[in-house]
Amino acid sequence: MESFWQKAKSLAEEAKTRSQTLINSSSPVKIADLVSETTKHSLNIASKKADEFKAALADQIPSLAVTSTDAPPSDLELEKFGITQDLRDFVKGLTLSTFQNFPFPDDSASDVATVSNVRQDLSEWQQKHANLVLTTVKEVSKLRYELCPRHMKDGRFWRIYFTLVSTHVSPYERKYVEENKLKQIAKAKDEKVDQTQALGEEAIEGKLKSKTSTSEQDLDSYLLGDLDDNDDHPGIF
Repeated sequence: MESFWQKAKSLAEEAKTRSQTLINSSSPVKIADLVSETTKHSLNIASKKADEFKAALADQIPSLAVTSTDAPPSDLELEKFGITQDLRDFVKGLTLSTFQNFPFPDDSASDVATVSNVRQDLSEWQQKHANLVLTTVKEVSKLRYELCPRHMKDGRFWRIYFTLVSTHVSPYERKYVEENKLKQIAKAKDEKVDQTQALGEEAIEGKLKSKTSTSEQDLDSYLLGDLDDNDDHPGIF
């Protein structure tokens, strides 16, 4: 910063000196035109130096813009977790008083850890919904910021919130839970089939080993039997 102002001061003094020289000069060229040209030249130089200074300053100061590597949620994902236009319209009517005056038991004894501003005693679906609603519905994000923790604990806020929006989001939560159950049932069946196949392969392998062992025993018995016969008739080869 100091270097920039020193350069600007130097340019101003240079312009002043050149202007004074021109005023005292006996050149036939109009003094006013020369002064104007000199001033424009000085301003151009000062502008270039200012741009260079801004560029250098921008390199030194980290950008304040918040960037995210995560892609924004799709409309399908938002609907899956109950972030619908119906919900958006409903929460616009919620105020600080709605939460502060809500007849709900106090959560003073509750001390559950939070991750990414969401309590971990919520269900899996509720946690995902809470994260999405905080990042995509500014009304809810603003309410939570103003209420927690100055006026109420995080747990109380989310309990009141899900009670208020229950009729708007519960169908989506039930659908999510049912789909997860079906997936778990299908997964259990696949694992059972894989286990049955593995046992079948082991049984087949065991039978093959058993047959091989029996065949080897039969061959040994046959050969030993021939040797015994030869012992009974030593003159016969």
